[in-house]
Amino acid sequence: MVYSRRTFLKQSLATIALAASGSYGASRPTNQRTTPQLLVNHVGYTPQSAKFCLARGEIGQTFQVLSNGAVVLRGTWQEAGDDLGDYLIGDFSTLQQAGKYQIRCNGAITPAFRIDPNIYDDAITQSINYFARQRCGASTTGYNAPCHLDDGVRDDNGQHLDVVGGWHDACDVRKWVNSTIFGMIGLLRVLDLIAPDSPLRLPIVQELRWGNLYFQKIQLPSGAIMNYCGGDDANDWTDNKPGTSDDRTIHTETADTITQFLFIAAQSALAGQLDNDDPPYAAQCRLAATHCLEWVNANGLSDDAGALAARIMALVQLHHLQPADDLLAQAVEVAQHLMLLQQSQGPLAGYFRHEPDSPQPSRDIMRGNLPLIALSDALRAWPDHPAAAQWRQCLTSHVAYLQSMASRSAFGIIPYGLYHDGDNIHGRSLGDLSYRYFMERSSSGDDESWWVGINAHLASHGVGLARAAKTLANHRASDTRSTLSGNLTSVSDVAYALAQRQLDWIIGVNPFNISTISGVGLHQPLLYAAEHLKPPTPVIKGGVMNGIGGSVDDQPELLAGSWQNCEYWTPAVAYTLWLMAELIEQKN
Repeated sequence: MVYSRRTFLKQSLATIALAASGSYGASRPTNQRTTPQLLVNHVGYTPQSAKFCLARGEIGQTFQVLSNGAVVLRGTWQEAGDDLGDYLIGDFSTLQQAGKYQIRCNGAITPAFRIDPNIYDDAITQSINYFARQRCGASTTGYNAPCHLDDGVRDDNGQHLDVVGGWHDACDVRKWVNSTIFGMIGLLRVLDLIAPDSPLRLPIVQELRWGNLYFQKIQLPSGAIMNYCGGDDANDWTDNKPGTSDDRTIHTETADTITQFLFIAAQSALAGQLDNDDPPYAAQCRLAATHCLEWVNANGLSDDAGALAARIMALVQLHHLQPADDLLAQAVEVAQHLMLLQQSQGPLAGYFRHEPDSPQPSRDIMRGNLPLIALSDALRAWPDHPAAAQWRQCLTSHVAYLQSMASRSAFGIIPYGLYHDGDNIHGRSLGDLSYRYFMERSSSGDDESWWVGINAHLASHGVGLARAAKTLANHRASDTRSTLSGNLTSVSDVAYALAQRQLDWIIGVNPFNISTISGVGLHQPLLYAAEHLKPPTPVIKGGVMNGIGGSVDDQPELLAGSWQNCEYWTPAVAYTLWLMAELIEQKN
């Protein structure tokens, strides 16, 4: 993933090139429709999931769900929030029979989708295999293997240090540690969700060990993780010969605090998974985790929401690996600090502020909603702890906040950012606050601001909501300010429905009717290709693009072939993979 402006061909910005049809309208959805536009998840749903379809245009009052051409359910369109257009919403969640279906309304009909307990298995498998295709080093599966066998040269002393391995982060050959670490997190969480005898276990473990080659090599003797090898200064193929001029630089400054904690969480979880299968390797991972934690504890702790949440995630995983009273005590204390950042009053109570002394709400396009995930982790790890009631209330309040924001559009997606009054971000006013569904853009004629689509943001929220749903199953929906449907009777139902709707947007329920996962769903936009890379990153099934972004005035926008919208990115892949696994696991 890039962290500076890239140059790319601009002549396609007015149109969306789609693999399936060759072209698809303009870069913004049109408001002029005479025939209905019907939107439904291109792949489908699990039987117990919330199921919503959207429509706009001349649609009448009802819709039908068809199976083999026969009507099996009739529904009534309902009005919904109009932030992203005047769509109506249809609820067919009561349909739970496995099968193949279509939505029909006023002469329009959707492509077939399925209801199946394991509906996302193929997509999950493809996304796992995506990592194998993105391998860096002496692999047999990487799309240009072997590559970068000469990584790398330290920037502090000019000495060669072997940091070969890991994954390319995006449609480039960078190995950012702070983003590729999410590959470890996502794959480990999927491994935790699947059955021990699942055929996916072996390929996931193999991929984790490959990715971990890089992360363990880039750990300093002090225990800290270095920043990265192969960034903006070395985004190209090399001659694979150590000691030549194209060896890539290792940036030896330490990575940020959140990345350190995610490394600890990953090493701890991997040690737990392999304790029986490979005790020496598990011990190596355990040592890496504890050594890094010692360094972080000795070198200052950040008190922003993301860092607090990542610390909880690390402590939960380490405690699971080696239970200790001091680890539990630390986690409880950190959770208390995190909850103090939650806004407790006002019409939008429930969101987290970024820092204790700042009114600015927390938002992070790459890491997503770590506070939601972390508190759910703590509650699942220690459900009977005296502090668990506070954690539940905090989660309930946050789910209510997310639901209230998601209900402002018919799509049910959670806006990217809430902003404190005074920020000039061209957003939507909400009392003393404003909000945007998409990352902020520069209002200048030549947009040089760094922004990307919102898939990682949406999928991370979906993951957190699905995990929160499992811990809040006994809380009634009256604990939230409203519900998505009259069929939702608990906070758990609301959270699961919201989680599903974040995935729905990624796989078709969006104004462009596109899927932004290669090989999954329909109408994928043209993949970004870095012109200087020979070969460029190919289309890889299971790869998740950055996704739809927004204009300066926060309207949905898709720039065909751009890195902002149409480039793969590890956090988007990892969170979407994890979300699909959580939604399938819901049946258990």
